[in-house]
Amino acid sequence: MVFPTLFLGITWYFGWNAMHGSRGLEAQRVQEAELATMRQEFATIDAERGMWETRIATLNGQSIAGDMLDHESRQVLNLANPADLIVELPSATPNK
Repeated sequence: MVFPTLFLGITWYFGWNAMHGSRGLEAQRVQEAELATMRQEFATIDAERGMWETRIATLNGQSIAGDMLDHESRQVLNLANPADLIVELPSATPNK
């Protein structure tokens, strides 16, 4: 009588954990999907970090590179360099 009771208890414990715990196949699929999402987010953040490292590397002590300052100021002020060639494109929405 002890062995069947022990067997049923062990079966219930592991069966319940597989269905409700973090050891089931569905839980594994969910964790793999979360891992894929987190890896994509990491790749995006890592690329952004690399961009910032490159921009910071152009700083010389207390000064900033002239072309970087020119680019940033024109971007912030929404201006163009007088030497730049500007090509106006037609609007994306058709006129009716």
